[in-house]
Amino acid sequence: MAGKEKYIGSAPEKRRYDLPLNKDAGSGFLLLLIALMVFLATLALASSFTLSAMAQRWTSGLEGRITVEIPAQDDRGRLLKREEIAAQTARLASLLKSTPSVQDAHALSNEEITALVEPWIGAGTMLDSAPLPGLISVELKAGEKINPRAMEERITSIVPWARLETHESWLKDVLRLTGALQFAAAILALIICATTIIAVAGAIRSRMAVHHEEVSLLHLMGASDNYIARQFQHHSLFLALKGALGGMAAGMFSIWMIGRIAGSLGVS
Repeated sequence: MAGKEKYIGSAPEKRRYDLPLNKDAGSGFLLLLIALMVFLATLALASSFTLSAMAQRWTSGLEGRITVEIPAQDDRGRLLKREEIAAQTARLASLLKSTPSVQDAHALSNEEITALVEPWIGAGTMLDSAPLPGLISVELKAGEKINPRAMEERITSIVPWARLETHESWLKDVLRLTGALQFAAAILALIICATTIIAVAGAIRSRMAVHHEEVSLLHLMGASDNYIARQFQHHSLFLALKGALGGMAAGMFSIWMIGRIAGSLGVS
């Protein structure tokens, strides 16, 4: 009987279904639903990977680094000249370079500071005359840990109004935010997958109910339950693969377009 079952209602040169599944009105809707779900899942997973890469890029540039700022105004409210700020910055940079845990201390020039400020306040002649703070980018030795309080006391002994920024709180906020967004994206992808599975299962059950008479006829012709179930499985698998490929292609194209637009706007 098993040898005969695979030939019921089928031709040797081309396989066809013994049930009129391809003529069901719901096939197109199921195909569109699967494509849409895969499209959304692709965007959700791509967003998760993008957030992970962005967080890694942001944190890698700040891990093992601290920043020392010398404000353009001293603790008495007196506005400092650029020459004074440059001299104090050089003294602090020399002090930091002699610190055992410091690999390098780079005092940013006025041009470098101006390049950092311009994206926020715009380019113009105002920056040429405006007082700019002194900035020192400090790179720590690999694996070295510092005591922020001791380092700050050492810095303020030279310039009392200098500020130490370890970026620790900022890094924690960034990692917390990106972690929450990644978790939300993963949950969304799981919900989409579960919804798709439930929708496909519901579609199969409804078709079995619609084709109840045809299924009974196949039973009378000697077809087993497994053979009939494979009819629905093959049809649903074909629709799922077709919809998944279409949804994935649309999702990849959308991601590529978003990347092109973000690149043209200078967003990174």
